Amino acid sequence: MELIMYHLVEVKTRKQEDEFLRIPVMLYEVNEETNWVSPLFSDTKAFFDPVKNPLLRDGESCRWLLYDVNKHLIGRIAAFYWKQAENETPPMGYFGFFECADDKRGAERLFKVAIHWLVEKGMKGMWGPFHLGGPGFFTGSLVRGFYEPAYGVPYNFSFYNDLFLNYGFREVSKYCTYRILLTESNQWKFVGKQANSFYKDARYRIEFFDPKRCKEFSDDFVRVFNKVWAGFPGMAPMTGPRAVERCKMLRLIREKRTILFLYFQDKPVGFLITVPDIHQIIRKFKGKYNLLDRLFLWFAVKVFRKVTALSGLIYAVDPDHREKGLEAALLHSLHEIVTREKLRFSELKMSRIGQFEPHMKKVVQQLDGKLYHQYVTYQILFDELPKNLEK
Repeated sequence: MELIMYHLVEVKTRKQEDEFLRIPVMLYEVNEETNWVSPLFSDTKAFFDPVKNPLLRDGESCRWLLYDVNKHLIGRIAAFYWKQAENETPPMGYFGFFECADDKRGAERLFKVAIHWLVEKGMKGMWGPFHLGGPGFFTGSLVRGFYEPAYGVPYNFSFYNDLFLNYGFREVSKYCTYRILLTESNQWKFVGKQANSFYKDARYRIEFFDPKRCKEFSDDFVRVFNKVWAGFPGMAPMTGPRAVERCKMLRLIREKRTILFLYFQDKPVGFLITVPDIHQIIRKFKGKYNLLDRLFLWFAVKVFRKVTALSGLIYAVDPDHREKGLEAALLHSLHEIVTREKLRFSELKMSRIGQFEPHMKKVVQQLDGKLYHQYVTYQILFDELPKNLEK
């Protein structure tokens, strides 16, 4: 007889939605994880709002909370899929927003309920952790470098990875965040020499983001993103309206001179999107984000220039234009504008660098980039589950 009992509920009420948002604050504060920074509650809620997250119009999601025998909240998880998964072989679902106390049996309950829900939807396997909405925000489980996270990437307890592996998940991909100093150095001069061939080729040009041309740049982002990233697990194809919405979401914090677009004969072939690493500021909000918080953030970023690091959210180079030093040109151009305009940013935390992007990884290493975080995504195929885990 199992002595430890659990109570699992699907999130349906406003009170349960509030508990879903606040359980990470409770878990990380109780365990004194000082490097953890609470995601903004408004961002988490937006993921599950079909109006703000169009992916849910072509898919479904479900959330659960886990309580122990004393009715203490100890965990949460979400599962989701979108219709295009039905055409995959095998069709895969996803899980994300996983948080749990260091409790193997409790974690198993959360994994099981997500799997059973996805089985009912016709899925044959599950990837994660992913956060529905992309492109790539808060994806993966942190396995190395438990430092304060950069904006847009996750932070979790180290024991989560044991919970995944003990249940039967296997690692399927790894990617890293590297910390690159933006001060003058011989490394930057070396990368500048690599970029010279790009600068001398009149067919190529780099443009900095212009807020007045948000729709135009959003369309260019969609063209490149869908060619480079849309085929990766958890990365749904981007649409014009979604790109415009993300452009608007970032307007409070973006620095237009640190968002670069790359063109070949007027055709978009690459981009590098970096924003001030606002985790230096929003850790004080503890998830809340009211009008006063927005004003405080705006003044800190735009007026007082309190943020000293950039977060590299996402980048891409059209596969047809690789082997041409374009990654070096994008990073070198960013460094030049930061230096020339005296933008006060002293470092760049460049995220989502994996084995699938060897050219960017090579340039980052040439810049003496230091490994800051390493993340893993996991997969489990339902027909490979041990019999004792199926029920």
